[in-house]
Amino acid sequence: MDKNIFTLIALNSKFIHSNLALRYIKSYLKKDNVNINILEFSINDSFDNVLKKIYLSNSGVICFSCYIWNREFVMKLGRSIKKIMPDSIIVLGGPEVSYDVEYTMSENPWIDYIIFGEGEKTFSELVTYLESGSGDIQHINGLVYNDNGIVKLNKPRSPITNLDEIPFPYDDFNDLDNKIIYYETSRGCPFKCQYCLSSLEPGVRYFSLEKVYKDIDIFIDASVKQVKLVDRTFNCNKDRCIKIMDYILSKNGNTNFHFEISGKLIDSDFLNIVKKAPKGIFQFEIGVQSTNNDTLDAISRMESFKNIKYNISKLIDIGNCHIHLDLIAGLPHEDIKSFEKSFNDVYSLQPQMLQLGFLKLLRGSRLRLDAGKHVISYNDHPPYEVLSTKYMSYKDILDLKMIENLVEIFYNSGRFNKSLLYLMKEHYTNPYHFFESLGVYYANKDVFDRSIKISDHYDLLYNFVSENIEVSPLFNELLKFDYFKSVGSNIPSCINRFDHSTIKTSVNSFFKNEGNINNNFPELQFMDVRQKLKYIRFEVFEIDILGDLRQGRYILFSVKNPKDNIEERLISFHMNKFLNF
Repeated sequence: MDKNIFTLIALNSKFIHSNLALRYIKSYLKKDNVNINILEFSINDSFDNVLKKIYLSNSGVICFSCYIWNREFVMKLGRSIKKIMPDSIIVLGGPEVSYDVEYTMSENPWIDYIIFGEGEKTFSELVTYLESGSGDIQHINGLVYNDNGIVKLNKPRSPITNLDEIPFPYDDFNDLDNKIIYYETSRGCPFKCQYCLSSLEPGVRYFSLEKVYKDIDIFIDASVKQVKLVDRTFNCNKDRCIKIMDYILSKNGNTNFHFEISGKLIDSDFLNIVKKAPKGIFQFEIGVQSTNNDTLDAISRMESFKNIKYNISKLIDIGNCHIHLDLIAGLPHEDIKSFEKSFNDVYSLQPQMLQLGFLKLLRGSRLRLDAGKHVISYNDHPPYEVLSTKYMSYKDILDLKMIENLVEIFYNSGRFNKSLLYLMKEHYTNPYHFFESLGVYYANKDVFDRSIKISDHYDLLYNFVSENIEVSPLFNELLKFDYFKSVGSNIPSCINRFDHSTIKTSVNSFFKNEGNINNNFPELQFMDVRQKLKYIRFEVFEIDILGDLRQGRYILFSVKNPKDNIEERLISFHMNKFLNF
């Protein structure tokens, strides 16, 4: 082992995630010319493979970034690392070890140091201490250390006041292909939600606008696909938020920026800047959490649904942004009937994504300290998820888990947009009851405990509807369109289809006519018929599927752009017009 090699290790929850905190620490220590490596894994990677790569790094100082999703993995790794690398120094940091630090140290004697709170300065001072072998460890604020079996806790560290001291976290984006790139323009949150650790931080600190603009230039110039901001409430300072969004728009780039915002703080100025955005540039996530006022009061979240509903609906109505709304099950004063109302209230807004999450009693959070008041039972191991409360039984939680699963499949996937909208409009005015009934059907079919193909969900929905309502010709066509658009070929046999063999000659004749191609599919010019058909799919519908759904036979084409083979657009013709081309 080389005591001069410092390795920062991230164990992300999924492969597509990346770790921003470690990149900030690495960039901050560039001024000290410290040899720092980053090893990035996911919790789904093989334990033995992760252990092997850490061992082969030959690091003298091994540092883990700890969160609720990786704490147990880190604890297992740490014990094994000390056995195979007994002279290594192991350092832990991150929100999952910043609270109950003395307990964590005493239960895990292989830990040498824990950095609690903001890590850049503390880690820098620790590195200086370890490299020099001198100095007073007691004077490094924000540090816990093991002194011959005795846990020593230093003073907390004050947050960095001038965030511009921290350099841009990315050297390049070469190792981040197909991963989410995280970024922040501020730290802290003005709100005091009892379940969130951000409520424990004092106020909000900002990177300067000049620095943020330079960072945005880097992202856009590098054609980064998406930047996900981890600012707790991006729009807490309206003027600043609008300036940043306006600057992004002035760059005319293609990078998508994802923001977490407060629905309460959306106003006409905010909406006006959003209206200027090309489709796909901005994406917003809003935590509604509950529409029960007693619940919102209990968690110190002063955003009644009545006050934010109008703002969110206006944002959604603009139609150029992906809107993600969150609910949390298991909060105080929310029983199953109350949650049903919260679910239906949020569903009625028709966001692109509705995330049904479950309360997690985080170490250090005020709600964890107050769990006894609401008889909240939760798992002792991370992520400390709720099991039951004074208001919800474990059976209620299980039912909501079932609904969460179905919402992901049928709503958030976007694969059933037209058929689901029809069912809610014509037959299920209570969306919660629809998903509840569908869940019972799935459970009876023993679907939840086995892996099935995407196409099977279309079969199951079709059969569920046929058993409970009646499959109307309109529903058949809408479900057929959803499948055609989202999945493609091999439409399930339960869905009624037109006999395509009867128009095969007409389709071939249509694509042999250069005038038809030039007028309707210019991207397929200069190809022979066989080549054109590689980029074309078609289906016949008994309604105007792209129009007002009036009856009449239409042929729908899906065309891909030959340059990138990505589906570009849909085009339909009335069958009589098509046959007369």
